[in-house]
Amino acid sequence: MSHQGLLRILQEAASVASDEVGYGLKDIPATGVHWILTGWRVELKSRPCWRTALRVETWPRTMDGFLSDRDFLVWCGDEEIARGTSRWVPMDIHTGRLARVNEEIRTAYQEQMDTLDLFGSRPIPSSGKTPPDTPAAFETVVGRRDIDTNFHVNNLHYLDYAVEALPEEVYRNLPSTVEIAFRRQILLGTPIRCFYARTAEGKHQVEIQSESGGKVTHHAYIWLY
Repeated sequence: MSHQGLLRILQEAASVASDEVGYGLKDIPATGVHWILTGWRVELKSRPCWRTALRVETWPRTMDGFLSDRDFLVWCGDEEIARGTSRWVPMDIHTGRLARVNEEIRTAYQEQMDTLDLFGSRPIPSSGKTPPDTPAAFETVVGRRDIDTNFHVNNLHYLDYAVEALPEEVYRNLPSTVEIAFRRQILLGTPIRCFYARTAEGKHQVEIQSESGGKVTHHAYIWLY
């Protein structure tokens, strides 16, 4: 299993968990709320093979203000093979703006809530910095294959872009932990560029940018370590 496969499984688990309390995709017309993902951290401890039976546990750890943190454990039998955390914000579908986590939302998720913190309150980074004059390591134009039901690039494809920008020696020996900070959505037909760099802490960093009319948009930062 790849990191991309792990993220796909965790995204599905989060969707199912929200659906069970009345805040799934099918409930959006009634609730007026859509959850937007702003960040991932996942640690893949082992790579189970195709058709291996897995079990995913997930719970919302925090629901305060405009943010909710959701954590995950993935099991193969009695062995923990992965863990993760994610940050979400509720979006008002009528205004297109962030919505506050109100008492109605909090009550709906109350039975799923758990304070278990898998990463010791270490927050997912929200941004990074690419050194000046860093050359683009990968460029592409966003196609229909990348677009989700919200008409922008599905969060899973950001890691696909980042992997293409990695040096060959890094790609062949991928670290266990991946962090992703989503900054701006990417729309169909956008020419994007990926810039690879090493951070002061030794993380492998890929930034996804686009440019239009001389203005640079910073879409996401991905770290592997």
